[in-house]
Amino acid sequence: MIKYILAIIVLMLIVGLVTGGVHLYKVGQKNKKDLASYINGEIKYNNNLGKTLVVYYSLSGNTESIAQNIAQKTNADVFKIETKEQIKQNPSFYLKIKKQLSEKKYPELNAEMPDFANYDTIFVGFPVWWYTIATPVLSFLQQADFAGKKVVPFSTQGSNYGTSFTDFKANAKNAQISEGQAFNNLDKKYDKAVDNKINNWLNGL
Repeated sequence: MIKYILAIIVLMLIVGLVTGGVHLYKVGQKNKKDLASYINGEIKYNNNLGKTLVVYYSLSGNTESIAQNIAQKTNADVFKIETKEQIKQNPSFYLKIKKQLSEKKYPELNAEMPDFANYDTIFVGFPVWWYTIATPVLSFLQQADFAGKKVVPFSTQGSNYGTSFTDFKANAKNAQISEGQAFNNLDKKYDKAVDNKINNWLNGL
């Protein structure tokens, strides 16, 4: 009986490893395809978006990296969304996020809202959790009124941004939403391609 149970456990582990390996391979192939047009050459930023603010939340640092890149290119002010209670990526992380999303009870934020009045363009960046906007940013959007400002969303994720941009449109009150952009979490070897992708996107806004 014990041997039978152990055999099942081993089989489940093998299936899990194979499935995970196939997923990682597919993600890698998708990344190569998505960035193929940005790998060679250099695209420079040549737009003028006026007075700009970059708002973002970042847990692992991926969204922060993209946000800082955008802010540097556009000479933007930066507002980092922070929660009163620190969010930890522990074993219960996704269960807590799932509950917040289902109950629409999002984390309390640690600072007052920025004043949008003096800005022409506002970027809002977020990681994707459970195929939608990270809950601290949903909390931010609950409080924000963009009052007709040009708002540009961007996301970072492992492989799939899900419904995050549709959800952003539904939650960004009185925003004139411009074309957003999604960025997969990538190795350093893709930095140049990602930079070209950012510049190409910004130039088209």
